Amino acid sequence: MVELSRADFDWLDEDDVLGHAWSLTFVRGVDEAEALRRLGAEQADIRLFANEDCPLPEAVRAWRSGDWTVIIEAADCSLVDSEVIDALSAETETITIFENVNGWSRFEHVIDGRVMTSFDPVDAYFREGEEPDRFVEAMRAAGFDPDTVPDGDSDIPGGDGSLFVLTALLTGVVLTRQVFDGPLSGALVK
Repeated sequence: MVELSRADFDWLDEDDVLGHAWSLTFVRGVDEAEALRRLGAEQADIRLFANEDCPLPEAVRAWRSGDWTVIIEAADCSLVDSEVIDALSAETETITIFENVNGWSRFEHVIDGRVMTSFDPVDAYFREGEEPDRFVEAMRAAGFDPDTVPDGDSDIPGGDGSLFVLTALLTGVVLTRQVFDGPLSGALVK
């Protein structure tokens, strides 16, 4: 199991690497090109983009680590759509985390188009899906309290950092600032 804490993701607060709206979708068992093709990219349109050269919000980038490919959507979160997730999760599984411009975030685990576990980090006690309690222990390890209904004085977990820790615990994929900066396969898909 990966040993991490929210402090390992303090760089998210220091830099505006993802913008004010973003989504990250972890797709199991497909490579970068296949993940981008599932979003509608043609093979001939897939090329390397450095973070500073990536045309936003029209393009997304992909990075592979182990058995997972991460679709990085910076400065937008329009890929958080059931039809898009259905295409990405066909015959496999996905984990999507995102935050929109209003600061609303979400975690969603989907297997072959079926939502298994979904929750808002602020209300981690209220989980939905076919297996809402599937990741309760990992949620606790990531800093979420999946058992307590928060009152007005409750501490909210470290937002983005907790979501990043949770996905790292579940996938073994640890995202760093260097991953986002490096040239990655990408395509215009929107």
